[in-house]
Amino acid sequence: MRLLDEDSGQSTVLMAICIACVCGLLGLSVDAGLMFRAKRMMQTAADCGAIAGAAELNYGNSVSAAQAATAQNGATNGTNGVIVAVNTPPKYGPNQNTGYVEVIVTKSVPTYFMRIFNVGALTVSARAVAGLGPSQGCIYTLDASGADISVSGTGNLSVPNCGLLINSTSSNGVRLTGSASIVAKSIGIVGGSSVSGSGTLSPAPVTGIAPVSNPLSFLQAPSYNASSCLPDPHVTSSATLGPTVAGGTVCYNGLSNSGSGALTLNPGVYVITGGFSASGSATITGTGVTIYLAGPNGSLSLTGSGALNLTAPTSGPYSGILFFEDPSDTNAMSISGSTGTILTGIFYAPSAALSLTGSSGATFNAAVVSYTLSINGTGSLNEYMSPNGTSPLSTARVVE
Repeated sequence: MRLLDEDSGQSTVLMAICIACVCGLLGLSVDAGLMFRAKRMMQTAADCGAIAGAAELNYGNSVSAAQAATAQNGATNGTNGVIVAVNTPPKYGPNQNTGYVEVIVTKSVPTYFMRIFNVGALTVSARAVAGLGPSQGCIYTLDASGADISVSGTGNLSVPNCGLLINSTSSNGVRLTGSASIVAKSIGIVGGSSVSGSGTLSPAPVTGIAPVSNPLSFLQAPSYNASSCLPDPHVTSSATLGPTVAGGTVCYNGLSNSGSGALTLNPGVYVITGGFSASGSATITGTGVTIYLAGPNGSLSLTGSGALNLTAPTSGPYSGILFFEDPSDTNAMSISGSTGTILTGIFYAPSAALSLTGSSGATFNAAVVSYTLSINGTGSLNEYMSPNGTSPLSTARVVE
């Protein structure tokens, strides 16, 4: 009976059991840690892939861009058990429509201690969805030298909800003289800025940024037959011109409006292979119009004292684009707005200088992508997004 009460050695048995349990828990925690680490890495790859794919939506190569980005972040499709699926539009979630890119990264991750339970590997996955949203920038100047943005006199550039991105490496990449002012959400310059007189520049620019690329390089020139372009109508009185079908395309070898001419433009795309000009007290009005200046001779000179009232289309391939100068064309664009002038749309001239001169009462509701930009007079430039809510200037962002 004494043997039944014997308790010597029990502590050794209990210690062995505890050590086994601790080792098992330690092994499970190691495997779990490896899974979490793999999950984090794949989530990073999925996020980067989705952003890269969304950034290429306008160019048609979202899949290759997304897979290249995941590969740069350690998840190469078809390598080391990794599968990268790119879906556009997404197959899952609330954003199953065009304009979004879904990236799903899966990988078989080997285990170590869990093999004693006959679990040699676990499949880990990560998913991300990205789309295009409003860009943080609404003024882009692409010249790599000199004064990319010049504001003089009492000129005013007011874009408090978006930013300026300036590619000039010059110390006066942004130059203010007189009582000119610039107010923006942010100002980024590859080089620097200079302010003379009583001018104000707010906020203080961030200098030394990396150069930006052309955000509208995806835009394609409208199709037209140069041999079928109409001659310059030389408008001197009231006239209505443009496509016979709203939203269509018409081509002119030139389009001039002088004297006291009152020109009304029908909605659509206007291809101008020569000069588009207004002088004297001539007025121009039009809603839903895009003026395309074809290279190498397309030019824009709206310098009369008459009011200009033009608005870009809000749908179609040129939604938001008011003036579009071909990237091969370097002829300067010059616009003078008198009282009553309202120009609403994006001014796109990636290889040309853009000059805006406004008198009191002239309003430019515009975003700008140009080689250089100069503003003077008493008119004001306000961001295009304010009255319209959307813009083709966009940036990729993760939404899921």
